[in-house]
Amino acid sequence: MLRAMLYALVVFLLAGMAFVAGVFTAKKMERPPVTVFFEEVSAERRKAARDAVEEALAARFAGRHEAALGYLEEAARQDATLRGLDYQFALTQLDLRNFEAARTAARGSAEKNEEKSNAQALGGLIALESVRESGAAEAVREEVLAAVESSRETDPLNPMPLYVLAEFYRAAGQPELAVDAYRRAIERVSKTDSIMVTTVKAGLAGLRLNYRPGTDPFKPQDINGIYPPEQLFFGAADALLRGDRGRADDYLRQARGQLPGPLFEALLEDSFFQDFPPGGSFTNPQSD
Repeated sequence: MLRAMLYALVVFLLAGMAFVAGVFTAKKMERPPVTVFFEEVSAERRKAARDAVEEALAARFAGRHEAALGYLEEAARQDATLRGLDYQFALTQLDLRNFEAARTAARGSAEKNEEKSNAQALGGLIALESVRESGAAEAVREEVLAAVESSRETDPLNPMPLYVLAEFYRAAGQPELAVDAYRRAIERVSKTDSIMVTTVKAGLAGLRLNYRPGTDPFKPQDINGIYPPEQLFFGAADALLRGDRGRADDYLRQARGQLPGPLFEALLEDSFFQDFPPGGSFTNPQSD
C-alpha cells in the first residue's frame, strides 16, 4: 500500500513540476534588454503566445493532449522565441507517445539552457516510456541513468531526476530501489510546496472556466487503481459546480488521506473553495 501511495504522489508531483515549468514560461516572457538582431515580437503576439501556452497547460491537465499540441504550435507561430516552449513540446509529445519528437524537443530545451535539469531528466523518462510496454527497461538502463546523472549535476536539488530514477527501478522490477528513490525525491519537496498548490489551482481555474450546465461529470483518472490527489480535487470541484456536496466531500476525504495536513489545507484555501465551499470536515486519523 505504501508503495502504491508513493507512486500516486510521485505522478502528481511530476505533473506539478511540468506545470510549473509552464507557469514560468508564461510568466517570464519579459526578457531583459538585449541587442536584438531579429524582428522584435509585438506585444500583442507575445501576449497571444502566452495565452496559447496557458491554454495548452489547461488542455494537458484535462487529458486533451492533441488540443495541447495545437495550442503550443499556435504559441510558436506567435512567438518562436518563447522561453521554455521546447520543454512544453517535449512533455506534450511524450503524452502523445511521439517519442522521437519528444526526444528532439527535450534535447533542444537542454541545449538552450531552458529548464535544463528537467529537460535532461525528461530525456531519461522518454527513453523509459518508449520501452515500458515491451518490458525492456534494461535495454535503456545506461541511457536513463546517464540522463539522471546529467540532470542532478545541473541542479543537485531538483527532485525530478530522482522521480525518473524511481520510475526506472519500478519498471526494471526493483521495487525496493524504486521506493527509496521515491522517498528521497519526496523529501526534497516541502509539505506546502508551491508546485503542488499551483498544479491544483490551475486545474480548478480551468474547470470553473470551462464548466457548462448539462456537460458530463468529471471522471477522475486512476493510476493502477489509485486516484492521484489532483484528480480527486478536480472531481470535488466538478461536483461542487453541480451542487453535489456529498460527492465533493467524498473526493476530498480521499485526497486528505493521501496528503499532509498543511498541504491539504493550502489547497482548500483556493478561491474556488471560497466560492463553492464543501460541506464536510476533513481529518486524517494518521499523523502528518
